[in-house]
Amino acid sequence: MKPKWLFFLAILTLILLGVREVTQVQKDPSPPATFTTETPDRDFPLVPGSYWVYEGMTQWMPPNSGEVKQTPITWKMEVVDTFERGPLKVAILKGYPADVAWYSEGKERGDHLIIEVSPGRFYLVSDDRARQVLQRLTDEADVLVNLVEDLELLLDLPLIPGKVFGSSEQITRLDGGYRWNVETSEPVGLDAEGISSREGHIQYHLTFRTAPDLMSIYFVPGIGITRYQYQHHGAIAETDLKLIEYYPGN
Repeated sequence: MKPKWLFFLAILTLILLGVREVTQVQKDPSPPATFTTETPDRDFPLVPGSYWVYEGMTQWMPPNSGEVKQTPITWKMEVVDTFERGPLKVAILKGYPADVAWYSEGKERGDHLIIEVSPGRFYLVSDDRARQVLQRLTDEADVLVNLVEDLELLLDLPLIPGKVFGSSEQITRLDGGYRWNVETSEPVGLDAEGISSREGHIQYHLTFRTAPDLMSIYFVPGIGITRYQYQHHGAIAETDLKLIEYYPGN
C-alpha cells in the first residue's frame, strides 16, 4: 500500500497544474472581435453646410466693347442641401468657381448640382439644366433615363496622372482636347483658413482644352477644388481663383 502522503502529493500537484493552466489563459486571452463605426474621409466632401471661399482676379470684355475690365474677386461655393435617390447622391450648391469665367459686374452666384452617379464619378449640372434635373430627381415616377450628359462629367476618382475621362467620343483623341486630362500630382501644403498648414496633401492638376479656351482645376481629395483657372483665346475672359477658406460642414 502506498503511503498516504504520496496520495496527497499527487492531489496537490494536479491542483497546482490546474491553477497554472487557468493563470495562463487569463494572461493570454484570445483578442476580442473589434468593430469600428468610423467613416473614412470622402474624396469630395459634399456635406450640408460645407463651403469653400476662393479669391483671385478676373478679366472680361463687356459685350460690344473693346474695353478690358479687371477686378479682384471673392467667390463662395456652398452645399445648401444633399439627398439620395436610389444609388445617386445629390448635392445642391450655391456658387461654383466657373461662375466667374465669363464675369460681368453684379453677377450673382449660380445654382448647381453635383451628382455622384457611382462611387467617385461626379457630374456637374448648372443653372437652367440644374433646375430641370432637380425637378426630375424629385419626380418619383421618373426612372431618370438620360439624366446627365457626358460633357457634365467633372471628376472620375481616384485621380492618377495620365488618366483621361469625359465624352466617349473624345477620350481617344490624340491631341488631348475636349476631355479631362489628369496632368500631374504633387504634395502641397495648403494656405487656407480651416486647413492645418502642418497637414500634407496630394494635389492633382486637371485640364480641359478646346479650340477657343482652356480650363484647369486643382483638386485635393478630402477637401475639394483648391484652384480654378480659365482662359479664353479670343475675346478676353480670364480667371484665376485660389482657395482661401474651407469649412467642412456638419
